[in-house]
Amino acid sequence: MQTAPEITIDDIPIQECVNYGSSINDSGSGSGSGSGSDSGSDFEQTSQSDLLSELEVIITFLKCKSHLFKYSADHVASYCCLVYVATLFLSGTITVLPLLVSYEKWLLIIISILGAFTTGITIANKHANFDNTIQKYNSISTAYNTLENEMIVFKSINMYSYDKYRILYDKIREIETKIMELKCAVVEIPSSVQPHFVIISNIDIFSCIHKIENDRKLLTNRISSIRYEIRRMVADIESVNQDVKQKMRLKFLFDSKKKIKDELENINYAKIITEIEMERKTHSKAGWLTHL
Repeated sequence: MQTAPEITIDDIPIQECVNYGSSINDSGSGSGSGSGSDSGSDFEQTSQSDLLSELEVIITFLKCKSHLFKYSADHVASYCCLVYVATLFLSGTITVLPLLVSYEKWLLIIISILGAFTTGITIANKHANFDNTIQKYNSISTAYNTLENEMIVFKSINMYSYDKYRILYDKIREIETKIMELKCAVVEIPSSVQPHFVIISNIDIFSCIHKIENDRKLLTNRISSIRYEIRRMVADIESVNQDVKQKMRLKFLFDSKKKIKDELENINYAKIITEIEMERKTHSKAGWLTHL
């Protein structure tokens, strides 16, 4: 019958012993006190890192939203210019054409048709209210840009703050409220623009952040429980070596901890940043003809 190999301290990752070995020895009077303190410290470090990542996502989102509304304003402005050019061309034709040819019936018919087109375009331009729409888009773009600059300054000032976790958390909740207020301003993106910005125009950034946040918290709690159990077993390694089931359990815990750490590395905010930033860059240097 094959037996499990004996486990020695050398088989245990050194950080598990260094970080938590002393707290386990004192667990007789309070079994969870030492572990709770260390895991709490680890969680706070992870939380601060996550909040900084969330802050980076929000800054990128604000930049992309600002670009979306600026692009929409340029798009509408292109149509507005096209209408003005068409109106000037038709009006100029009506004025110049009689000077070039003699008055005949066909000329009167052409002038009447051009006059009808000019009137129709003028009415359509008035009804579309392009100037008001452009102003709205530019105002919202400026508002997002202002929030972006505010967050960039905030990040640079509070990067090394002592109470960084609480400051970051409060600021993110504050900016979330401001973004929700901007979203309440009912300004529809032009249908011809939406296909270019499918992700930016439809993404609910805080839902994505909260989902990633919850997934990471769940995995963090799992890995904290596994670390605690590993520390308990490492503290009594001699008993573990005398029990095959405990030795296999300890090996299973180390394997599980490694898998969860890999999962934590894969659950991050980089994908969101990459997707929306790539979409923004794709249409950041478009000429005016692409807006038509």
